[in-house]
Amino acid sequence: MRRASVLAIFLFAVSIAFAQNQSPPSPPIAISHVTLINPATSTVERDATVIIEGDRIASVLIGAMVKLPGNTRLIDGHGKFLIPGLWDMHVHSAFGDWFPGGRDIILPLFVANGVTGVRDMGGDLPVLLDWRKQIAAGKIPGPRMIVSGPMLDAVLPSGKLRFPSSIAVTTPASAVAAVDQLKSQGSDFIKTQSVISHDAYLAAAAEAHKQNLPFVGHVPDKVRITETVAAGQKSIEHLMGSFEGCSSEEQKFIDGQGNTQLLVSTTDQRKCTALLALLAKTQTWQCPTLAWQRGGTFLDQRDLAHDPLGKYVPAYWRDVTWKRFYDEMMPDLQKDPLELRKEYFARNLKMVADMHQAGVPFLAGTDTAPGIFILPGFSLHDELANFVEAGFTPMEALQTATSNPAKFFAAESSQGSIAKGKLADVVLLDADPLSDIHNTRKIEAVIANGHLYDHTALDTLLKNAESAAHSTIPTN
Repeated sequence: MRRASVLAIFLFAVSIAFAQNQSPPSPPIAISHVTLINPATSTVERDATVIIEGDRIASVLIGAMVKLPGNTRLIDGHGKFLIPGLWDMHVHSAFGDWFPGGRDIILPLFVANGVTGVRDMGGDLPVLLDWRKQIAAGKIPGPRMIVSGPMLDAVLPSGKLRFPSSIAVTTPASAVAAVDQLKSQGSDFIKTQSVISHDAYLAAAAEAHKQNLPFVGHVPDKVRITETVAAGQKSIEHLMGSFEGCSSEEQKFIDGQGNTQLLVSTTDQRKCTALLALLAKTQTWQCPTLAWQRGGTFLDQRDLAHDPLGKYVPAYWRDVTWKRFYDEMMPDLQKDPLELRKEYFARNLKMVADMHQAGVPFLAGTDTAPGIFILPGFSLHDELANFVEAGFTPMEALQTATSNPAKFFAAESSQGSIAKGKLADVVLLDADPLSDIHNTRKIEAVIANGHLYDHTALDTLLKNAESAAHSTIPTN
């Protein structure tokens, strides 16, 4: 009894000290007379007032007069549009020493573009967990982060891993050990890469399910897409395995004998229809990263030297990391004539359209920063436009970056829409994204975790990221 009393007194003292060290709560924020777009319900409400207190939405009123506390920060929403904060569901923010400056460049660029949440698909776990803690404490600007930590992969013939932030998995036993290790270190999910063996892949998937960790990532080179579905893989990235699974020559791809011409010329429509029905029935999520698919497919056609976003790119990214990718990709890329590559990318858009029509669920993701000149935040807006180009309505495109991530995380009670009690992550736009999806770029203000970034603050984030890019040295 005495020990319990001492403990209670100690905890009470700690709580008082903690409270005394907290900064005073931010005043309420009210956005009045705004047009409210809720992709979760596909609804539009005009003349809405959204009141935010702390990190939550306190109330949403439609066409009502409301008396606000005297210290409320009032934002006039006349002629403006409010959407939920955006999620980029495929990023790499801390990737070994390949993208130095992530904290000071990548994180603020997300927020400046209305990206209030990311799924980090392979990175340095201690760094990411530390950033997440600092973001939550308001010490640095950045999005909410759901993180995998290192990716599971096998070594190349050279004996090296292809990417940093990876764990070498050579046997089923080592796959199980890797999953258990990541679980103990705080990973939110498990990401699989391409070179992992068939048996190690299946062992990793089974152990991830045993540990209640979502299992996502690539369709490995030696695994059929139908096997990933059977293994319970929750999301598939980059449309991997889809074209191969629709091909009458799928085994050639498994054997490493495929190429672009074979991929586009051997479609078996009945096989493809069955595959899409399977993906829809199992609700296997797709994150196609079309912005990078387009950028990589036409890499030799891009004027990267004059890209206006180059001011946010450190020399090390451009001259070392991206140059390595460029030099590796270009020989194989130029084996395919430009017309064939145009047909291939058109097939990507059609595959997305056909999957969508079949009922396959989608997530917006970009593969920033490894994708060459796929810039944090900016490229997510490209991705939303790609979905519309593939046949989505603007509302459906918004869903891939708002309500769909909430569904994916089973977090619809707290995020993905603008409603009372939800997390205070919203983006105020100057123009209607439902009339033109490109209007998601016209950002007037961002509220991330209840913290207001008005137009001036957003400009400051961009200027600071630009300065950091010019001064970044190769270290995290």
